[in-house]
Amino acid sequence: MNQEERRKIIPEALIIGAGIAGMQAALDIADKGFKVHLVEKDPSIGGHMAQLDKTFPTLDCSACIITPKMVDTANHPNIHLLTYSEIVSIEGKAGHFKVIVRKKPRYVDVTKCTACADCVAQCPVTLPNEFDMGLGKRKAIYIPFPQAVPLKYTIDRRGIPPCTAACPLHCNAQGYVALISQGKLKEALALIRQTLPFPGILGYVCAHPCERECKRIEVDRPVSICALKRFVVEHVEEPEPEFNPVEERPQKVAIIGGGPAGLTAAFDLRTKGYQVTLFESKEELGGLLIYGLPSYRLPKEVIKKDLSVIEKMGIEIRLKTEIGRDLSFEEIERNYDAIFLSVGSAGVEAISKTLKGLIRNRRGTIQVDPLTLETSLKKVFAGGDGVTGPGTIIEAMAQGRKGATSIDRFLRGEDLRSGRESEIRQISAMQSLLPDSKRTERESLPHMAKPIGPGLTAEEAIEDAQRCLSCGGCSDCGECAKYCQPKAIVYEMKEERIELHVGAIILATGFDPFNPRLKPEFGYGLYPNVLHGIEMERLCSASGPTKGEILIQGKKPKEIVFIHCVGSRDKTVGNEYCSRVCCMYTAKQAHLVRDKIPDARITVLYMDVRAFGKGFEEFYERVQKEQIIYRRANPSEVYQKNGKLVVRAEDTLLGEPVELEADLVVLASGLVPRREDDLLKRWLGLESSTDRFYAEAPGLDPVLTGVEGIFLAGCCQGPKDIPDTVAQASGAAALACALLAKGKRKG
Repeated sequence: MNQEERRKIIPEALIIGAGIAGMQAALDIADKGFKVHLVEKDPSIGGHMAQLDKTFPTLDCSACIITPKMVDTANHPNIHLLTYSEIVSIEGKAGHFKVIVRKKPRYVDVTKCTACADCVAQCPVTLPNEFDMGLGKRKAIYIPFPQAVPLKYTIDRRGIPPCTAACPLHCNAQGYVALISQGKLKEALALIRQTLPFPGILGYVCAHPCERECKRIEVDRPVSICALKRFVVEHVEEPEPEFNPVEERPQKVAIIGGGPAGLTAAFDLRTKGYQVTLFESKEELGGLLIYGLPSYRLPKEVIKKDLSVIEKMGIEIRLKTEIGRDLSFEEIERNYDAIFLSVGSAGVEAISKTLKGLIRNRRGTIQVDPLTLETSLKKVFAGGDGVTGPGTIIEAMAQGRKGATSIDRFLRGEDLRSGRESEIRQISAMQSLLPDSKRTERESLPHMAKPIGPGLTAEEAIEDAQRCLSCGGCSDCGECAKYCQPKAIVYEMKEERIELHVGAIILATGFDPFNPRLKPEFGYGLYPNVLHGIEMERLCSASGPTKGEILIQGKKPKEIVFIHCVGSRDKTVGNEYCSRVCCMYTAKQAHLVRDKIPDARITVLYMDVRAFGKGFEEFYERVQKEQIIYRRANPSEVYQKNGKLVVRAEDTLLGEPVELEADLVVLASGLVPRREDDLLKRWLGLESSTDRFYAEAPGLDPVLTGVEGIFLAGCCQGPKDIPDTVAQASGAAALACALLAKGKRKG
């Protein structure tokens, strides 16, 4: 680095990862007067240390140590904290790095949120709590843990759920199902009405494509989404609807055909304020609803109730009016600014003779632009079965909505195509991958010719609604926003891209716990009473899912077996290294179990005990004196027999097989590199060591990397305990400060 480059060094640092290593490094650099950008992908800083109950060997409270440091980090004037953010790209060299950060939307304005938790009480969606490793539950709007920093709520919105994506009208099925599960029926119906103008009709005759895509079908059978809709409509007494359009508009629209497509188009256009006239050749509105379905399948009173809103909205209805016989098309064309044809498949022939120049396709239906529904005639749009051929009622209604959107844009002089990708069939990232053969076995298809049975009772409806897996996360029901007094909920929040320019980078991305499913012989994921190390930490913690009580399926275990070296020192999973902390955190957890369940029989199966750190050997000896049995053994299998777990192993000292019964098996899972690290290595030009963690530079310095200006701190360089992590973080901070100090500081 020449003198000119040194002079231009940017005196700011970037730290990736806000666990104990990232926070320590940030505080050290910030205390020296340099600006620090601390990026954390989770909603709160703290990392894995925040999940621990106690630290070994001193048994100090982990939260008592880390919480003050978290607060100091957030309040330091030289630290720019970017939580719920991820690195998108890094380029440049030492002294002059350009970094792009993606700040994910929380959908909560952190400047307004007071963490009062009023929103949590109203949220109907319950999800597994990742901080508790899935052992506990949280709401879709949540704070990861009580001591989180920043103490601000985040809404977990994972994308469009499969049910909503499959619905032609994109009805928020997960939303109203979630509300029904909490007994909020009025709110559920209000949410349904946001997208469905005629929910009663659809409650009886919808083909419910949503249920075929329901994620629950992977477990047993789909949620009865359509039956739940019918239940709400039948059990909620609504007041007379009051219609108030957003604004009255002078343009007039003619809807030719009063079937499902025409009725939906008329409803939507009138809602937008247009003057709508509905022409129907028959004596009643409804089309297929009236003349195609028997009353035992779709009761006439349901149709009458749903369609009563059409007249109350101020839509002019002209029955027994056939275009070409009772009224010329020329007159309609002269008196109306736009026309929507919803004549059904049976009316295509007649309307084609009346409307000269209306082009039909080879199937005999009206030819339209598939996105905008424009026909070959100016200001004439068409939709429904007359365009698609015979289809379902909800598909026809979706065509009516699409036509209304196009007519609205046409009359406003806007682009008819821009931003309408969502109107095409949506694909959900959560869609089921269940084969069609299995799907057909489990779904219940509607039969339009058979009499419809009785609806769900209140108990059945709530029970069925509670089966929803809430795969989309937040259901967008809007309940939290209603009760948020500071008005902090912002559903429209978008992600931000932030550009940073820094002189040095410290990587403190930490580790992932080894996934014990890669060792299927131990039954993890198969038996609920087989846990791994961090899950056991959450059970022991007073802030955990059981408030510090060790409970398995509601009972205290009496026989507990710990298994060492799961995912460490194991060539079968590609991890030949020792994870360094497993022996001691197992000893700590065994001690905590003895303290919480004094009469428990505790056995630790170990290969070797590596108590290498300060105070470790003494702690290990202390634990052995607490009637905790250490047995040198090589476990081979965990299976269930007569309702209890059995651990089969070879006692390597006696050279004989043993079988131990257990109520709880705890796997001392090792530490592995984070999945995201491979991407960062590519961007930064860094290499992996033989154990796949970040490779340090050749020599004896574990902080330096092969790229100047980039330093390592904590477990991203290799497994280590908390004191070693803090020491390395301070070392990385010192080297980063040395580099930043070479540049000219900006006043």
